Amino acid sequence: MRMEKATGRDADLKVPEHAVLEVDGRFVRMDLEGYLVDPADWSKAVAERMAEVDGLELVDDHWLLIDFLNRFYAEYQIAPELPVLARNLCKDQNDCRWTRRYIKELFPGGAKTACRYAGLPAPVGRSCG
Repeated sequence: MRMEKATGRDADLKVPEHAVLEVDGRFVRMDLEGYLVDPADWSKAVAERMAEVDGLELVDDHWLLIDFLNRFYAEYQIAPELPVLARNLCKDQNDCRWTRRYIKELFPGGAKTACRYAGLPAPVGRSCG
């Protein structure tokens, strides 16, 4: 789902500033890295469509992580760093399988992909990673 800007002699070609994802008959704009341009466009259907494009089926553990990211972002206005994410999920779910390795197994791109599916803005610093 990544799109790269042209450089060198191809730089004169018109490269879109964003990608568009069609979800339930509406068009949702994403930046070049696949994050939503407008986080208000997020819905479960959008997350499912993103996963479908990436060849991933979202199951219960995916949704637990996506829901946690949405709640954390709503409270703190930033995505958690991976150690904070894993530690809080461990406490929140009373289940400590939420390690970096497990999150990477669920989401091939790791926590950054989970944040993208959760509709969070592109990460800054170490958030979502």
